Parts: sequence; C-alpha cells; structure tokens
Amino acid sequence: MPIKLNISGIRGKYREFAPHWIIRLVNAYVTRLEPGTYIVARDRRPSGGFIRHAALTGFLSSGANIIDAGLLPTPILHWLIPYLGLSGGLSITAGHNAFDWNAMIFLNSEGAYLNHYEGEEFFSLFHSGTPRYSPFDRQGVLHQEPPDLSPYFSALSIKAHDISDAKFVIDFVNGFDASLPDQLRQALQVHIIPLFSTPQESSIDRDPEPTMANAAFLSTVVRETNSQGGFLLNSDASRVLLVDEQGTPYSEELTFPLFARIMLEKIPSDLVTNYSTSKLIDQVARHFSVAVHRTDIGQSEVVHRAEELGCALAGEGSGSTFFSGFSKGFDAFFTIKTIIEHLINNKMTLSQMLQDFPLQPIYKESFFLEPGKIYEKLDHIGQLFPSSLRLKDGYYLEDGDSWICIRASATVSMLRVFAEGKRMVPILDKIKTIIK
Repeated sequence: MPIKLNISGIRGKYREFAPHWIIRLVNAYVTRLEPGTYIVARDRRPSGGFIRHAALTGFLSSGANIIDAGLLPTPILHWLIPYLGLSGGLSITAGHNAFDWNAMIFLNSEGAYLNHYEGEEFFSLFHSGTPRYSPFDRQGVLHQEPPDLSPYFSALSIKAHDISDAKFVIDFVNGFDASLPDQLRQALQVHIIPLFSTPQESSIDRDPEPTMANAAFLSTVVRETNSQGGFLLNSDASRVLLVDEQGTPYSEELTFPLFARIMLEKIPSDLVTNYSTSKLIDQVARHFSVAVHRTDIGQSEVVHRAEELGCALAGEGSGSTFFSGFSKGFDAFFTIKTIIEHLINNKMTLSQMLQDFPLQPIYKESFFLEPGKIYEKLDHIGQLFPSSLRLKDGYYLEDGDSWICIRASATVSMLRVFAEGKRMVPILDKIKTIIK
C-alpha cells in the first residue's frame, strides 16, 4: 500500500518510509518555513527511531536547529511550539493506526497542523525534486536536552476544592514516555492509576484506537479499584474515550458533546465539527443557542475552520476536542482535566453527566481498497444518490437526525463509511454492496 501524502499526516506502513524520502520531506518543510529552531518528537512505535534519525538528518542538513524531545505526544508540541517561539515541529506518530504503521505530522509556528495553503506549498516543494541544502559550514545544531514540560503541565492544573480522594484510571496504550503519567498526576492533583505506560509492556499487540471494544481491560480496572472513571487514549493522546465509575465504556462519540457542554457553561461559542460526527453535538448547541458548523474530516480542517470562524470550541466524533484558549490542536490531556474538574466541582459522577446523551445506532466501518478503485466507487455512489452533499473527499446524506458520510480516508487507502440512525439502514446496505 503506497504512502499517503496529506497535511493530516504522511502515513503508511513502516517499511514504506525510505530514509531518502524522509530527508526530502523535511527539506521541503524547512524550505517552506525557512531555517529556524524546530522540535521533533515521537511515540513509542518501533519504527519511530529510524524515522527520527532520518528526519534529524533532514533538518540539520537544511540548516535548521533541532530540539530532540524524544518520546512526547503531539498535544504537548501543539502547546510548546508557540510557548517557546519555535519555527515549527514534527511529530512522528500514527495515532490510532496499528503499531506497524507510522506517520510524520508537520506543525507550523502556531503549533497547528499545516493549513491547506501551507500544505500545497509544502508538497509542491517536495514534488519539485530540487532540495535546498545548507552549505557545509552552516548546518543546523542538534539540542538533545529534553524541553522543560513543567509550564505545559502547570497549565493543566485543576481549579477545584476537595480533590484529595479523587481516583481515575488512564490507559496510555504504550504511546509515550513512562514519566508522563506521573507529571499528569501532579498537575491534576488526583490519584491516577496508569495502564500500559512502562517500557516493559508490549506495544505491538495493542490496538491504539479508543473504541468501546478496546476499553474492556480499562473498564475492569475501574470497577476493581473503585475509581471514579477511566480514560482510554490513542498513542498520540489526541483522542479519548470515557469509562464511568461503574466500568461502563461510552462511545467515543460522546466525548466531544460532553466536553462542549462543560465548556459552553463558561465560554459562549459556536461549535465546529466534521460531517462524520454524531448529531448529539447539535443537541448541545441548541441547548446553548449556538450554531454548529460542519467541515471536512481531519484535525487540520476542523481546527483551521474554527480559527476562520472565530470559534473557541471544536472537535470530532473520534473522541477529539479543541479549545483555542489552550492550544492549536486536539489535546486529550486538556479534555481529561476539563472533565475531572467539572466532576469534582459539581459533585457528580460520570454516569450522571452522560445520562443526557442517548445515542442513536451508529455504524462505522472501513474498507481497504486499491488506490485506483476508491474514487471509482465514490463516483458510483454519487451517481446513485445525486441529492447528496458533495464533500472534498466523499458524500454526505442527511435525513433529520439521521445521516451517512462516505469518504476517502486522507491517511490510509480506504473508504470510511459512518452512519447514524435506523432510517439510514437501507441506504447503508446499498452503499456497502457498491463498495464490496
């Protein structure tokens, strides 16, 4: 399967990341933003080491100075880049993909994913095939001292009254350094039971996508430890799924509606989300008399649309949330802080908070296809349903609170089909027949 070039992540199976391509990609990125100081970090995927080495070569040979941050999730880079006044950064992580995948995620000087125009210029430079390397006496400087993370974790500190007895379980899915759970615990000032956060634990056997099916062990630990709840992350800490105090896991679709309801009590703002997110977010918006603006799928699309509209809050049905007052990206740690703070200050349980969010039946499935077949299938679907809304990468059909979104993945060679509501079952069956 060929590597996918996209501003949401240059992604593929580990063996597809040839070192000379990595160096050229980094060179094009630095050429687009000009030499300065950048930060590089990765998750604990086995292929992250060799991608990092090639990326460092690309930065240094392009005349860029580098802070090698080691094992660090992307949300911290979102925050650190503008805080430290850096020119940008690279996160080496495939987030929710299996551990034999990896990705290179380039960030701009605001700590955000590249926007559409930045991405077009970046890929044009890459495809031009004319790298601009610095002279031998103007190579970049490598700084291997890890950055001070205390300002980031200080920004996560909870403003609550009695938090001494609060206890939560967090499944870190072997994504990053084992010291992070302790730093998070000190910031939140609650007792945290970390799962899958030590180097000895196998990362290859874990599915790092936060889904209800993957929350079984976390749910058991929450029950057995009498904790107030649990949080299941992806390996990039950009998504989070919730488990209540009884050990009941909730769909990742509930994370953004709950987060939005908590934040809208303090900050009036319209909401931005994508076309494959549950209509539960519309219910929250109606309650607070704000609007929901939908856009194409992907963190870059959602966050930059929120910035364009001046919206402070955004998110996706994957369990991702965004608050412009904190950083320019999805951050599961800020989501956790927000929910725990609300629970404690309002003396509520997670089950009480989530009882107001009844989900309709939701369908999510991915179909791996040869690259040449994807848009052929989409074209067939578009002809069958001419009244559907044409998206940048697919189609959207809506009937009240029921809908279907069919789109080509920006990161993997597949079609994703998301649907909500029983009324969509006949249409869903027709679409699956076309794809298969």
